[in-house]
Amino acid sequence: MPRVGELKGSNRSMLFGAFFTSAAQASKILVGFCILKLIALYLGVDGLGKLGHFMSLVSIAVLLAGGGISHGIIKYVAEFKSNPFKLYKLFSTSAFYAFGFCLVSFVLLAVFSAQVSNFVFGHPEDCWIIVLLALAQFVFAFNTLFSGFFNGLGKLKVNASVQVMANLVVLPIIWWLISAFGLPGAAIAMLAIFTMPALISLVYLKGMPLFRMFTWRKVDVALSKKFSKFGLMLLVSALMFPVVEIVIRESLIARVGYSEAGIWQGSIKLSSAYIGFFSVFLASYYMPMVSATQDKAVIKAQVIKFMLLVMAVFLAGASVLYIGRSFFIPVLLSSEFHELESYIIYQLIGDFFKVAAYVIGFVVVAKAATKLYIFSEVLQALLFVGLTFTVGREVGGVYGVMYSYMLAYIMFFVISIAGFIYWARN
Repeated sequence: MPRVGELKGSNRSMLFGAFFTSAAQASKILVGFCILKLIALYLGVDGLGKLGHFMSLVSIAVLLAGGGISHGIIKYVAEFKSNPFKLYKLFSTSAFYAFGFCLVSFVLLAVFSAQVSNFVFGHPEDCWIIVLLALAQFVFAFNTLFSGFFNGLGKLKVNASVQVMANLVVLPIIWWLISAFGLPGAAIAMLAIFTMPALISLVYLKGMPLFRMFTWRKVDVALSKKFSKFGLMLLVSALMFPVVEIVIRESLIARVGYSEAGIWQGSIKLSSAYIGFFSVFLASYYMPMVSATQDKAVIKAQVIKFMLLVMAVFLAGASVLYIGRSFFIPVLLSSEFHELESYIIYQLIGDFFKVAAYVIGFVVVAKAATKLYIFSEVLQALLFVGLTFTVGREVGGVYGVMYSYMLAYIMFFVISIAGFIYWARN
């Protein structure tokens, strides 16, 4: 039985973890809302609709930068933190793995930049933005390594400080880019948000023997293969929902136009802003805890504890947003998005069940259950797309899409609970 002091220490640690994660995510949400507001203000609903595909592409690039090994780094740092030799091998392996992946991605994006630009923006003239994205993903990978190592070591304060300072510095830059250069400026502003943390990170890395820490001799092939599992999991995750977004957005544009697509894009960005808090907190604090635990009974208790916490916090925040929706939506977006006030309840209910299912999903990630993770991601996508193109089309427009989203994640949550109960009993 754990002692009272140990329980208090665990709760205190969780509170500190939640505080630092909240601070970092609050600053991220602030910047996310600011860029939404600026795009809505300077480019309107149509502009947000036209930028939707590029937003999805950036989301994919950020998640996959360096081979999608962010969760793998957190997991293995948490396991190896008492063994400096293994940590050095981990650092070398992850750095070379990430660089190799970035190099291949850069070549592909640069070679096919015109085709990607034509798909994303509707014309090939903005291919230079795609090349900038190809370069930026090297910086995204650096951020992944930095945050992964410090999160795995339990130094959430360092990551929070970097995120907060980066977001404060980038605010005036994105304002200038959008107001001065319109649509291309907004696209560059999205890259600036994710590259700024790397510059701030250098302050913390000053004086550290960073480049002496990795050499080819310390690269572990077996560890690289383990990273490939996490890369595959995140590849599926990174591609699945953005691709689903693109498919549904294209359908909305064809059926009801850019304005309706823009309203849905606004709801997605609002959703990703607050869901990001839960995702970062669970990945930074909860996943390392589960990773280091082998006893299923203990994991079950952790799942129940964190699921109740996540549900309670989300319910409180969602209630405030819904009750004050006629105030928050025009302030965070613009008056052009007033139609969203009627539909946001369905997005919030869907997000509630999605975030609750995350608690179980991170157990799968922590245990590197690749096949099960891929199955769950594909299942989510199929449920959402299938319901959108059946039930959603009967309902019609943005309402139909958001109603389908709610139904999809209620179903996914029930399936996740059933799957976890089966796993815990065997």
